[in-house]
Amino acid sequence: MQEAAEIKLQEATFRGLLEAAPDGILLVDRSGVIAFANAACASILGYTTAELIGQLIEIVVPAYIRPNHAALRDNYFAAPHTRPMGIGLDLVAARRDGTSVPVEISLSPFTFEGHDGAVAIVRDVTDQRRLSRELKRSNEELEQFAYVASHDLQEPLRMVSGYTQLLKRRYVDKLDTDANEYIEFAVDGVKRMQSLISDLLAFSRLSTHGKNFSTVDLQDVFEHACANLQASIAETRAQVVIEALPKASGDRTQLIQLAQNLIGNALKFHKPGVAPVIKVTAADEDKLWRLDVADNGIGIEPQYRDKIFVIFQRLHTRDKYAGTGIGLAVCKKIVERHHGRIWIDSELEVGTTFHFTLLKEGVRS
Repeated sequence: MQEAAEIKLQEATFRGLLEAAPDGILLVDRSGVIAFANAACASILGYTTAELIGQLIEIVVPAYIRPNHAALRDNYFAAPHTRPMGIGLDLVAARRDGTSVPVEISLSPFTFEGHDGAVAIVRDVTDQRRLSRELKRSNEELEQFAYVASHDLQEPLRMVSGYTQLLKRRYVDKLDTDANEYIEFAVDGVKRMQSLISDLLAFSRLSTHGKNFSTVDLQDVFEHACANLQASIAETRAQVVIEALPKASGDRTQLIQLAQNLIGNALKFHKPGVAPVIKVTAADEDKLWRLDVADNGIGIEPQYRDKIFVIFQRLHTRDKYAGTGIGLAVCKKIVERHHGRIWIDSELEVGTTFHFTLLKEGVRS
């Protein structure tokens, strides 16, 4: 009696956990019949639990998939395995009233009451899809604003630049030292503003103007970046060592920009009187490649390591190191578009290593 009571308590606890789950849960046997549905699942699909149990799973499958779904089900049970469905896709489930609901589903093999079947975790992603669409629209509007603003600002800047340089050429011998210095300040300020506007526009368009991903030879990417930086490499007497690098999935143009920014950063922040030594290596991390760009430069103090990827964040004065403070923010945005992450290890006066990850060729995020 006590054993039976314990089993009954365990079953009640298990069922209570299933009913309390915020996501929908469906148990389906090998023939596609729904054996269990929790309240959350019934609510998502617009049925009662009693109306779902005993029905074929095709009742909640969209009409355009339904004719082929039994074959898909048979294929799954031929080699059952856990798999996510609809992650990043526009997957929908059919509701009782004929409408559809956007969902993400995780499917796993499950044995119950001595029968093989599957458990499906169903998540309503209506709000996430809506927010994603709103974010996309907002980003497009922001990009359009950045484009219009930069275009409209460039023209008056060109006029200011033109007239200040004309003043410098025509009156350099007629003005005193202070006046010539003021003109230099104005010309320099205009140049920096033009550079800032150009960089800001490029940053705003990284996500929406990238190319489709393809297989990219990272060895070629870093060699191309070094060719672009040849003058700076020669000027600083830098040694750039690129070990054998693999192929990855990505946007070649943006990855060259990423490599060029990281190597250029190492060239810029080298120790005075010490030739930069930059080493690029790769490590295998399951579905990812981790790329490391290490240098022997000035390093970064610990309190600033979280700030270096923030747009416009500068750790040094402009008279010491040139730049707009956008380069590393661009790197972060490129890596994130490639479903990776970027971080650093650094020791002051010893050097810095930038790490970032990329998907291997053929791997989907």
